[in-house]
Amino acid sequence: MQYIRKKIIKGQGYYHFQFMLRVGKRVALFDKYLGKEIPKDIQEKIPVYFNDIGLIYNANLHANVKKYFLPKKTVDIEKSHFWYKSMHHELFEKELKQFRDLFAVLFLLNSNQSEGSRLTKDHLEGYVTGKKKPRTPLEIEAANSFKALNFSFSREMKWNMKSVKRVHELLFDGLDVNAGKFKLENNVVSNQETTLWENVRPELSALMKWFNENRRKMYAPQIALEFHYRFEKIHPFADGNGRVGRLLLNAFLLQSGYMPVIFFTGNHKSYCNAIGQARDGRKKKLAHYFVEQTKKTRKAIDKYREEGVLRGGSKKIGQWEIERGRVRKY
Repeated sequence: MQYIRKKIIKGQGYYHFQFMLRVGKRVALFDKYLGKEIPKDIQEKIPVYFNDIGLIYNANLHANVKKYFLPKKTVDIEKSHFWYKSMHHELFEKELKQFRDLFAVLFLLNSNQSEGSRLTKDHLEGYVTGKKKPRTPLEIEAANSFKALNFSFSREMKWNMKSVKRVHELLFDGLDVNAGKFKLENNVVSNQETTLWENVRPELSALMKWFNENRRKMYAPQIALEFHYRFEKIHPFADGNGRVGRLLLNAFLLQSGYMPVIFFTGNHKSYCNAIGQARDGRKKKLAHYFVEQTKKTRKAIDKYREEGVLRGGSKKIGQWEIERGRVRKY
């Protein structure tokens, strides 16, 4: 069983839960003695152990990382980080699949509605359960949203302009003639100018270059937010920039082993204000917003799970191959 080790001492077997964790400049072994037999309640113990691991990891984050998120705490991010990592244990295969289904519906519902879409939970659930074939524009939008999410969270997703355009193309396929094409006119967002249309390619290229040079050096949630507000500042498409940007942000969180985050419609005004302030160099509000949405995501999915709507699961949501299990040092 994953993370369970059996030690033989004087002919007697003893079981331990063990997890290798890089803490500061050293690799630490998190070890919990389980007994001479694997406990019957091991499924309840594993999330508790990962919560403890998250606290250890958080305690050893660099001071500059913690400062970036103050006065909110990185501990909330790390508790969700390692809770989500615990879900990848073989004992939680069904729970992980359900989380992906529920997250996809809630994330896409909020992300699309935040941009003025009339997409409903019924449209999304209908696609997930296979009860409806997409015929109306809103049903096609639901199907497109899942396709864009599955691509973003797959190994096909590369951190280059081609993949960014592909995400947009999948979102708007059959709905907009400009699907997958950069804007040809200038646009203004919340009374703030965005990148001139003729400068989109060089500026987005520079952003991708910066991101690829730093994504293995910086704390994953921090660089995800840095990339996100810079992407929104460029605003490369005529429409759909927020939806594309939020998919990209979550794609990187998953790639780095972190729990994906829902950006709730009810908090969209705060989100827009936070993006606007980050563009002006004031990043605290965006960092605070991210921590709050992280906590809210877990609560919302727990509530959705209790409703039991998608208990049967879905084959239309991918395996999220972009996910990684390793934990890096920051």
